[in-house]
Amino acid sequence: MEKTIGMRIRECRVKMGMTQEELAEQICCKKSLISQYENDKVDIKGSVIVELASLLGTSAGYLLNGELGCTLDENEKEMILLMKMAKSPTIKKVALEQMKILVNLS
Repeated sequence: MEKTIGMRIRECRVKMGMTQEELAEQICCKKSLISQYENDKVDIKGSVIVELASLLGTSAGYLLNGELGCTLDENEKEMILLMKMAKSPTIKKVALEQMKILVNLS
């Protein structure tokens, strides 16, 4: 079974060590609304998804459709940013191959 948006929100919230109440305080809403989000009972506005992603240390893409992983560390975020900044598909391919080599060395 594929994870829903609500499941991914809950997963990230728990990984961050936050309660529903704490998350609700951060986005100025009631705990019951966070519960409804996590149980896929209500649709979530795009702006709220972006805010949740920021607070939960992930991306809106992850919350929406599972892109990448939850709670990226600073180095992982920087690597993704650098890959996005690279304009040439050749440079991206070389960087990816180099990363694969480095991973296999450790």
